[in-house]
Amino acid sequence: MMKIKIFTVIFIILGLSLLFGQKFEFNDKNFEKAVLENFDLNKNGILESQEAVMVTNLFLVQKGITSTEDLRLFKNVKMIILDDNTISNIVINNLEQLELFSCTGCKISSFKAENLKNLTALYLDNNLLQNISLAGIPKIDQLTLSLNQLKEINLLQLKTLRKLNLEHNKLQKVDISGNLALQTLNIMGNKIRETDIKKGAKTNVTIFGAEE
Repeated sequence: MMKIKIFTVIFIILGLSLLFGQKFEFNDKNFEKAVLENFDLNKNGILESQEAVMVTNLFLVQKGITSTEDLRLFKNVKMIILDDNTISNIVINNLEQLELFSCTGCKISSFKAENLKNLTALYLDNNLLQNISLAGIPKIDQLTLSLNQLKEINLLQLKTLRKLNLEHNKLQKVDISGNLALQTLNIMGNKIRETDIKKGAKTNVTIFGAEE
């Protein structure tokens, strides 16, 4: 009986050490370096699980980051700022606590967001965006996509969107008929007249930059 208790205690200790001492493997070494500088609390040169769960803000500007795959390690992060890195393709999903994401000046050509149920603000200005897919972001309030290469964009799922900046893209038409909460739309620098903007019967929006 005593042996069983001893083995049980040993297994519990081993299980806890694996849980709390787990080392995360990073895909992007520059991402890892930047994270360790700020969040390696015990200074052992690795990011452990108990350190990762404490991270709520990731401010990683101009760090030479080329991939966002490692964001999956930070399940409790609420704000991510990756401005002025070089990341050509971004897919972000299943970060349920995320409220703000910014990746401006990063040369992004493709962006996909899925299942970000608390995201309210998304800033992707000054990139090379040609494709963007936004799904499962029911609380989005502000979307800024100025200075990109977008020729089309699907906004129909963004029911809570209030502020939208699309200035200086390559758009020729925009459908905001499903965005009844929308208050401001900036389309300056696109070849769009107000007649090229499809509105809903109850749309009440202030439009900036429409051609005459």
